[in-house]
Amino acid sequence: MNIRIFLCLFLIPILLVTACKKTETVYYHETAKTLLIISDNDPGSDIIIGILGAVRAAYPDVQIQYFKAKAFDVFEGSYLLSVAMMNYPKGTYVAGIVEPGASSKRIIYQADNKFILAPDNMLSTRILNNYPSVQCYFIENPQVLGGALPGDLSFEEFYKRAILSMLSGTPVSGFGPDCANPQKFEVQDPEILGDTIKGEVLFTDNFGNCSTNIPADLMTNTPIGTVLKLTCDTTLLVITMGESYSSVPVGDNVCFINSSKRLELAVNYGNFSGKYAIGATSKITLRKQ
Repeated sequence: MNIRIFLCLFLIPILLVTACKKTETVYYHETAKTLLIISDNDPGSDIIIGILGAVRAAYPDVQIQYFKAKAFDVFEGSYLLSVAMMNYPKGTYVAGIVEPGASSKRIIYQADNKFILAPDNMLSTRILNNYPSVQCYFIENPQVLGGALPGDLSFEEFYKRAILSMLSGTPVSGFGPDCANPQKFEVQDPEILGDTIKGEVLFTDNFGNCSTNIPADLMTNTPIGTVLKLTCDTTLLVITMGESYSSVPVGDNVCFINSSKRLELAVNYGNFSGKYAIGATSKITLRKQ
């Protein structure tokens, strides 16, 4: 027999057996946990430093992100929490710490497979309105607070221990009793009724311009240059529909569709919020003059 034919007949079975035994290595990527903190406390405050240090020590792989909320503004903080819910992925852990007076009860809940811990002071309003079937729980179980009762802990220590328990995977139902009626503020959804447009302010920027929840499509029948009457509580003013701040003379009121495709209220080279005492959750009504 030809030596080449012999080697081929000998090697082929070996190669076939080797090929059958070869396995493919599959690499799995486990996404690290993300803790998002939205708070009106400064990054250098003792509560934020304490939380960051405790989380780093217990869970060094957790990714921590921090966003500064406006001081004492629960209403604007509620908007920031809702934005986080819309944009962060499932599995995110969120701590909302905007608590004027630091005397509220605190709650925890799960919505859209995200975990939210916050004071029961209306901060969760917009999330709970979007997820009406969510069950909230008071954070009162000593087992999730290192053996202490909530009233025995400082503001800083409470949040530190509660956040660590949240990250540990403790079910939200294990934090304490049901919170059947979490505190919420009234929300004015955008709507148009005849020649009247209703909505509310979501937030104000650093210049006092007010961004509303009124979408661009509700303003399609309001041409540029239209003069509108704006009512907010006892405040009545005149405002002009424009394309930008400079659509009106300096010092005049103007409204326009901003880059977020929502109606914005402003004073050209002025502070609309400060001038008229209008801010987050202010309910507004617009009618043609």
